[in-house]
Amino acid sequence: MNKTESQKSSFIRDIIGCLTSPQSSFKSILEKPSLMKATALILVIAMVAAWASLNYTSKLPSLEGLLPGQGIPVNPEQLRPALTVMSAVTALTGIFGTWLASSALVHGFSRALRGKGTFKSMLTLAGYASIPLLIQQVLRLADSFMVSEEALQLATNLQISVIAEAAVGIFTIFGIWSMILLIIAARENYKISTAKSTAATILSFIVLIFISAFLPFM
Repeated sequence: MNKTESQKSSFIRDIIGCLTSPQSSFKSILEKPSLMKATALILVIAMVAAWASLNYTSKLPSLEGLLPGQGIPVNPEQLRPALTVMSAVTALTGIFGTWLASSALVHGFSRALRGKGTFKSMLTLAGYASIPLLIQQVLRLADSFMVSEEALQLATNLQISVIAEAAVGIFTIFGIWSMILLIIAARENYKISTAKSTAATILSFIVLIFISAFLPFM
């Protein structure tokens, strides 16, 4: 086995290990953290999310619910190509933005709790902690091919508050799974207690929810 094959095999083992034995896997990754590998992992998640969003938006019978404001003099169907691409770009940037923002917030709160660890290492571990989100986005992609236009339109027409929508987007089964991995990652990176890493992570996601909710109004 050459060096490239060995690195690929090690990368795959790290990914599987973060799901089956996160504590030991994070400790192993911290010995030689690779931000490039973590970024590649986030890129894959973002690309799958963008593809799913592209499919969902292109299948919507009506795009009126996606247009802000009232009385827009443009036929929504004329904007379909732009809105479809915009939904994919939003999903792509959203994954990267959440990764960077959550890592920065966890870093800030953990350091405030007297943790000792680098932001680069936190970014790396947060990338690996996002592996459950890859499973979620793959399932979304599969659903985007199978969902009916009627079911998709019904889901789009549901009216919930912006804060509730942001919370629902984060606190899915896979989101909670990823959050648990992030708690373990913060604990290992900053050498703090589980209680402190839990507090730092939960506070970070509370801030993220409000940022996600109010960002469109800024």
